[in-house]
Amino acid sequence: MSDRTGTGEQPVETLLADLDGSSAALARAAVGWMLREGDSLTELGQVELQEFLWYQLPMKWMAETSELHEIAWSLADLFTAAGLERYAVLCRAPETHRLLDAWQDDDHEPARKTMKQAIASSGVDPPDTPLMAWGSVLGAVERSSSRRVSQALEQAIDAGELVPGGRGWRQLAARITEVCLTLPRLDLRGATMLEAIYRERCESWAVGYPAVRQDLLGQMLPLLDGEVAVPVEASERLMPLRWLLEHIGDGATLTQAGWLPRALVLEANDTFGWFGPFGFTVRTETDLPELASLDELARRARLITRKGRKVSLSARGRRALGDPSLLWRIVVTEIFSAVTYEGEGAALAAAALVNACSPLPRQMVEAKVGEGLEGRWRTDSGEALDQWAGLDATRDFGLLADVFGWFEQDDDWQNRTWTLTSPGREAVLLGLQLQAQSPRNRV
Repeated sequence: MSDRTGTGEQPVETLLADLDGSSAALARAAVGWMLREGDSLTELGQVELQEFLWYQLPMKWMAETSELHEIAWSLADLFTAAGLERYAVLCRAPETHRLLDAWQDDDHEPARKTMKQAIASSGVDPPDTPLMAWGSVLGAVERSSSRRVSQALEQAIDAGELVPGGRGWRQLAARITEVCLTLPRLDLRGATMLEAIYRERCESWAVGYPAVRQDLLGQMLPLLDGEVAVPVEASERLMPLRWLLEHIGDGATLTQAGWLPRALVLEANDTFGWFGPFGFTVRTETDLPELASLDELARRARLITRKGRKVSLSARGRRALGDPSLLWRIVVTEIFSAVTYEGEGAALAAAALVNACSPLPRQMVEAKVGEGLEGRWRTDSGEALDQWAGLDATRDFGLLADVFGWFEQDDDWQNRTWTLTSPGREAVLLGLQLQAQSPRNRV
């Protein structure tokens, strides 16, 4: 709610009395939809008005299109009478009336796209910032926090400090958002909205089916409250990836089949000794699963880019190569991505290892991951992922964790066990935290 006073504080019925009968009836019905009985118009925020005009009115009201326009114009008259001219302008805006028409088409995608653009440029929609991204599916705490940030943005607009569309307005909106999120609040017992949102997300993350998943991740929650540090050995542990990025550098030409250059593959094997049985000749990265996994990780994380047959470091890759903490977070974020079954499998494997009091056989970890993923993911064609999904996710996680020294070495390949090293524990706890705190979005 903005710091707006004056005629807008008058009872709604008093303001409606100054309108003609038809307009008053339409405006009364609209206000009754947006506000609780007895609330004044100053209780209404711009974000609620936008939601009503740009989506609820055209999609939820059973009325002819012509009447939808009349409702918007009647609301404009009411807001003018209340001295809330900025709201009146919004009700009369051509953009509003184009959206009222656009939602009537059978194909709603153009209207949805236009609405998202209008919301983003309104100035009152809380923006994503480096501190936190908002989800499209909000819990009660996150929804309430979003409204509070929106109110702060609107107050800045009312004060003339924030001018949507003006120079630097998006950066200012981001700063206002972050200040709101990080101020301790009495209603949250001294916690910040950011802390409350993350706590809510973590609790939501841990309760997903099946029961084995809920049991594994639920035990992690006490360990994810607070900052997880980047270990001092980050640069050393990431040496294989840093080596690959440095050797790609300004550019490397892929083979006709799209593999890394053979000379680079051979040098990688000589440097790290990944595969060298007597009589075996390494030809491509497919002969070195470790290198292939690092290459795929670098591509997914946008550390390298490809143009034709040439790959080179991206701007992000160059920044990360010079900043071990940044590279560590990028790597952990990608391995524990919340939007892939491999990322969720990594989280389940990590939780099993953190909970373990002794080394765990790899097969036991694979079994827990498979059980925890059951029924949660589908293929592009809509089929449920089979039992091999758990094995694939565990293999991908285990391979990279081994390359980065997150596991204690075990030479028994037939009955291999996994135990987290100290840097490995820091890595998986950070990965679990990042996944748990990530925004929830519709699939």
